[in-house]
Amino acid sequence: MLEISIADARAAGRAHAKHVIAHDLPRLTADMTSAFQWALASYPVLIESDLREMLPRFSRERLASDIDLTRYPECRGMMEQVRASREGFAEVMTDPLLAAFLFDWYWFCSRRLNTRFIAAVPPPAQCTRFWFADTAEGGLISAGNIDDVLIQYEHNNFGIPQTGPDETQFDRVTCVGGVSSAVLCDDEPECLFPVDLGAIMPPDLNTVRDYMAWMERYAEFWGPGNQLWVDADLNFAAVEKANVKMGVRYSTGWGAITACAYLTPNMLAFKQERAAQSFAARGWSEDNPDAAYWNGCEARYRRLLQLCEAEYRRGATLIGAAEIALDHAVSFPERICLAGERGHRDEVMQNWTLRSDASVVSGPNRRLLFRSIDPQDLKPIYHTPCLVRAGIGLESRLPEWEAEVAAAGEIGLHPAE
Repeated sequence: MLEISIADARAAGRAHAKHVIAHDLPRLTADMTSAFQWALASYPVLIESDLREMLPRFSRERLASDIDLTRYPECRGMMEQVRASREGFAEVMTDPLLAAFLFDWYWFCSRRLNTRFIAAVPPPAQCTRFWFADTAEGGLISAGNIDDVLIQYEHNNFGIPQTGPDETQFDRVTCVGGVSSAVLCDDEPECLFPVDLGAIMPPDLNTVRDYMAWMERYAEFWGPGNQLWVDADLNFAAVEKANVKMGVRYSTGWGAITACAYLTPNMLAFKQERAAQSFAARGWSEDNPDAAYWNGCEARYRRLLQLCEAEYRRGATLIGAAEIALDHAVSFPERICLAGERGHRDEVMQNWTLRSDASVVSGPNRRLLFRSIDPQDLKPIYHTPCLVRAGIGLESRLPEWEAEVAAAGEIGLHPAE
C-alpha cells in the first residue's frame, strides 16, 4: 500500500502544474507542435482525424483503466493517488490538450498509433549508448550519440557542458542509457494505467538479473525502447523492449545499445513476424523499402556490438570510444554516426547525429570529449570542433588532453575491428 494521502496527491499535482507553467510552458508547447508535425508526416491517415481530440480522449481512457491488484498487489492505492494528482494538475493547468501531451503522448504513440495504424515511413534511428568497464584509462567510459531529425534539434539541445565529469560510482542498479526502438503492429497491453514503477520498486533488487526479472513482470507498464542498465558489480543488461514483450542481453566488461533494432533472438523473431504483417497489410512482397530500412538498422546495431567488443578486448580508451561514436569508416546504413542520410526511400526528414560525447567518468583520467552540430552551418558532426573538458579537480591536465585529440586527427575513421 502506497503511503500518501489523496489530499497530498492532489496538492502535488497542483505544485507540478505551477512548476510547468513557470518554467516549461514554452518548450512544452513547441514540443507538442513538432510532435504533431511528426505524427501527421508519419501517419498521413491522421490528416482526416483530429489529434487535438484523440489525445485527450486517450488520456481519459488511461486514467479510467483499472489495475488488476491480484496480479500487481504493490499497486494498491496507486489508482486513487494518480487520479487525485491529475485532478490537482488540471485545477492549475486548465488546457487538457497540453496536460495530455505532457503525461500521455509517448503512450499514445506506442499504444495507439503504432498498434492501430501503419506509418508511411519507420521512425528515425534515434541514439546510441555504450559503456566500458576495466579500461586502459583506469576508469569507466561512457559514450554515445543523440540522433534525430533536424526539427527535433531544440528538443535535444541541452547546451554545451561547462565542466568535465565528476567521479561516478554505482551503488545500485542504474539505467545508463536509453534509445528509441519499436515494432510495427505491436501488441496493446491489457492495462493502460500510468503505473509509477519507481514508487513500488522493491529496495532489495541488487543485481541486474533480479532487477530485470521484476521489470519483466511489469513489462506492459513501460517501454518501448532499448535500455542499458548496470549494477554495482558492473554487470550490464542491454534490454530490448516492445510494448509488452522484452529480451535481455547480459554482459560484463561492456554493454551497448542502439536504436530501431532488436537482436536478442526472441525480440528479433517478434519484430520479423510483425514486420511481415505490416508488409502483407500493404500488399508488399518481402522486397520493399521498409524491409531495407529495418535491415539497415540491424546491420548498424551488429556493427556497434562488434566495434565495442573489439575495443574492449584491446583495452578501451577514450579516443577509441569516440572513434566508435563518430564511426563513418563504412557506408550508410551500417555506419554508427549519421549525417543527413535517408534510411528509407520515402523518408521526408533526414536523420542527423545532433550531439556526440565520450567520457571517462571515474578514476584518475576523467575527461569529456563533446561535439554538437550547428543547424545554421550544417555539416557532419565529425567535421565539427571537439570540445575537451577536464574532469572536476583535473583542470590542470586540459592541455595534455587537448593535444591528445589534436594528434588523433579525424576521429571516426579508425575504430578497432
